Amino acid sequence: MIQAGVTFQGQLANGWIVQPISYVFAHGVKETIYILFWVYAGNLYDAAQSKRLFPFFAGSVLVGKILGGAIGAAIAPLIHAENFIGAQAVGFLVCFVGLLIYRGLPEGAGSRLDEERPKGLSASVKDSVEGYRAVASDRMLRTFGVGVFFWYFLMQFGNFLYLVGLDQSTAGAGTGSEDLFSQLYASVYTSSSLVALFIQSVFTGALLRRFGIARVLFVLPLWFLGSYAAATVNFNIITAIAIQLSERIVIPAIHRPATELVYSQVAAAIRPRARAFLSGGVNAFGNFAAALALLAGLQLHDNQLLLGVATGLSGVYLYNAWHMMKLFGRRILENITSVDPDVRFSAAEILETEHEAVPEDLLRSLDGAIPADVEHGVRVALTRRGLLAVAADATE
Repeated sequence: MIQAGVTFQGQLANGWIVQPISYVFAHGVKETIYILFWVYAGNLYDAAQSKRLFPFFAGSVLVGKILGGAIGAAIAPLIHAENFIGAQAVGFLVCFVGLLIYRGLPEGAGSRLDEERPKGLSASVKDSVEGYRAVASDRMLRTFGVGVFFWYFLMQFGNFLYLVGLDQSTAGAGTGSEDLFSQLYASVYTSSSLVALFIQSVFTGALLRRFGIARVLFVLPLWFLGSYAAATVNFNIITAIAIQLSERIVIPAIHRPATELVYSQVAAAIRPRARAFLSGGVNAFGNFAAALALLAGLQLHDNQLLLGVATGLSGVYLYNAWHMMKLFGRRILENITSVDPDVRFSAAEILETEHEAVPEDLLRSLDGAIPADVEHGVRVALTRRGLLAVAADATE
């Protein structure tokens, strides 16, 4: 359908609108597939399993990107850039077939299968509204949602500015210029995905264990701030690629695995909705807001203004990460005494690595309130952190 729209857009009086609609539709399909996968994975695995397996899952995505980039660069001279959407449609068809094949798999502990499902449209809508209200009333998830908004807003800004820089470097006329653009795009795509896969395979798990989830979440806003600031000073193909590497390397290799682990500290009853609401609703709002901002900025024909705005928003995103770290630490502390055993165990498992998120004064506030089933794990974590005295004070 998308390829047909692109093919016939030149024959319509207002055919230019087909390409933007096709782009939005393709992104919607892609994000839906992402949401379905991560909700399913989040239901199946606890915090310890997630730390081990989520980097592997994200690395698998990078393998697909590498293969896709290599194939795209190879076939660009044969099918030309205007027919690439048709090739993308084949990939979506494969995903659809895969969903049909695996539709009968078990949904995991967080899927609410053990609860009675609402029947009827009105009951389903009411159930969903109540679930999303519970997500929106959670202070940590609200702050986390603001971070998701800035993530996608600044990523879409980066996509546009990267394409502007790429277009300027391949400026020319005719099909040859379009094919050169496609090959250069595919080259950056493939090479950056290779780097991301290497980081994912070698460093991401170690980074999460060494620095903790909360501090790893600082990497993306710091990258945004540095790359946008550099591009504001001198916008060229190098700084444009640096901005794009946030999406091609930092997000898949580091940020997304850390982000998915945040949900381990969310109650199982609302965890699937939290993922769907934040990864499906808030990110769509961020993309939409970025599109509106870019349309407004294009009227001014001033890329430097866009870069300056993006730099400023990156600073706000960095503050959001700092605030999120504080709330995440408090949530871990609250979850250690939660009535939900899965949440308690998850909190105890990640306590050791969250040095900055859970400072010593918060640990002292436990004051003997640690449940017996996680007491040993908390003692071990505090001992490894060099806070055995605190552990003794808190558990005696």
